[in-house]
Amino acid sequence: MTGMKRILTSLINPVICCCLFSTVTLIHVGCSENSLDYTEIKQINEKVTEAELKKYLKVIKLLPQNKTPTFPSVFAPAPTWSHIRSLPIEDLVNSEQINLSQQWDIQRISDHFGTRNRTLKKALLRRNISKDQFISFTLALGLAASRTQLRKDQNLEEVIEKGNKIIQKLQLEKRPFSSLSLEERHRTLHEAMWIARVNRAERLIQVPPENINLVRSHWDEIKNSLPPEFLKNPLDDLSDTLEERGTPFTINEKEDSDELLQWTKTDAIIGTDQPSTPSKKIR
Repeated sequence: MTGMKRILTSLINPVICCCLFSTVTLIHVGCSENSLDYTEIKQINEKVTEAELKKYLKVIKLLPQNKTPTFPSVFAPAPTWSHIRSLPIEDLVNSEQINLSQQWDIQRISDHFGTRNRTLKKALLRRNISKDQFISFTLALGLAASRTQLRKDQNLEEVIEKGNKIIQKLQLEKRPFSSLSLEERHRTLHEAMWIARVNRAERLIQVPPENINLVRSHWDEIKNSLPPEFLKNPLDDLSDTLEERGTPFTINEKEDSDELLQWTKTDAIIGTDQPSTPSKKIR
């Protein structure tokens, strides 16, 4: 019996070792096929390298029309609270700020793409990039592109400073929005526009200058691939002409009264041209 056990053991052990080796090999191969060499998510305040941009554009070239899939908006519009909203203004402001911050959540954008976008999934797999990484690159490059669209007179620091002061005053308002008069509601919504302005400015100001220069140097390639939202001035749809440029002119009735106008014949400019021939009446 002892000899028989030795024979069986000598036969079984190689089989077990072979099976274990095969299993480990399959696990290792499977992991290597699905794993990524680089899994870090790019933040909007981090520098995008030339190599990362090239890798991103290679994914774009594998997509239909060489463009990103339909990208959900991250630049949320200004608040439009209904006149029947009974919450205090301070609560509406705080809720609006939370909602605007969630616009930038990568998971929300990822859920928008869904899991059935096979073309994107294949392109990402071929270029060894995860969906979240692709989204983070789109946001980083998109915000850099948006920065290039700002006018010189649009100072982000001033927008944030002024906007926060107005928002803080709104957060002290405890009256229900529905209790306001029509004029008060209009003024409150006008001031609440600063919530969206500050939200955008706070993201835009984080963009490193290296990313702005990178986008400018590769503009011809990037402008055709990024979502359209990033190719226009991000503050224009929230602009207020009177707020930005002031009142065109003012009239002081006491100083500019017609009664104060002085006229003398010697100062008058008298024309010498003959009057034009009156036109015939059209019947």
